Amino acid sequence: MVKLDAKKLKDGILISEDSFEHLLNCLDNQKFINDVNADGLSLGKNHVKNIQKQNQKYIDDFNNQCRKLLNS
Repeated sequence: MVKLDAKKLKDGILISEDSFEHLLNCLDNQKFINDVNADGLSLGKNHVKNIQKQNQKYIDDFNNQCRKLLNS
């Protein structure tokens, strides 16, 4: 999992470029988390579901880190 590299300032939040890029990737991936393409079908339904759950877990973890920082 990716560790959030950011800090809360008086007038905002300062986030590293890597953390910001990861946040954008999370947003991009969330839109398609339940989609399955033709390549995924060849892996089997259980394998695809496990990948989806794992990806959702990473997205949720980073979201929680951001929320904690925002509310600190």
